[in-house]
Amino acid sequence: MDNQTQVKKSVNYAFKIVGYLGHDNKLFDRTCPTCQKGMYSSREVTRCPKCGGALGYITSGEGKPMAISEGTIYPAFGPKQEKRDLNEVSKRKNGMAPMYRFKMFNFMDETGVLTPPPEHDNCRKGAKVEILTMGHQLVPSWFLGKDQTNPNSTEKVPRVELLIMVYTNYGDYVKVLTEQQYASQTIHHAVNPDGSPAPIDYEGDAMRAAAAETDRILELERQINILKAERTPPFTPQPVATPPAAQNTPPWEGPNQTTAAAGNIVDPFANAK
Repeated sequence: MDNQTQVKKSVNYAFKIVGYLGHDNKLFDRTCPTCQKGMYSSREVTRCPKCGGALGYITSGEGKPMAISEGTIYPAFGPKQEKRDLNEVSKRKNGMAPMYRFKMFNFMDETGVLTPPPEHDNCRKGAKVEILTMGHQLVPSWFLGKDQTNPNSTEKVPRVELLIMVYTNYGDYVKVLTEQQYASQTIHHAVNPDGSPAPIDYEGDAMRAAAAETDRILELERQINILKAERTPPFTPQPVATPPAAQNTPPWEGPNQTTAAAGNIVDPFANAK
């Protein structure tokens, strides 16, 4: 038998949702064996924030180390449908607006390496994703949250959380359909000797991100200047108009004028009566 995922051809229950992620997915792959509670990411901490002890793996019910990627998805209904749905909730006695969350799981492989679920780093805020689960139901629970039916209210009201458990070995999947501006960037993470993710250098990453943003702005300004130069026609001097030639016109000439000239001298009284 091969190691490929076995997809069920016939199921009596399936749930599918397409929507947008409300935040970057959160990774949990460590816990404190001393405190016996709390889940942490090995990318962020290496020791327990409470007691300072070394962290251990989160394990499944069978004791197998696992990594969990958790996210929040908002269905891609559109404002009109969302308004209709919230209106129906408000009509229902004890009605509660839903909040959809999902968890993806990945288990330590045969070589002892534990990595995040394959789609974890692509599940970034604003990304459009499709989730499908088959053969197992959503896990409901309630919490106090913002009143979705009355945006102006500051009162906390009961809401229902619907948790989607994604088990790829059962044929479930999370598929990233489109990526937002940050998800298109390739992400590289350092790893520990055992293959687990090493803590992130957030300060260094912030400085590198700021430098990259400055370089991007300078490049945009350079491209804008090039476009302006291409669209501005070169200056061509226009020829100066030549004034008309002067006419040699006598100073005054009447209709019956007869000019009496003596040499080059004109007699102004030649026509006097």
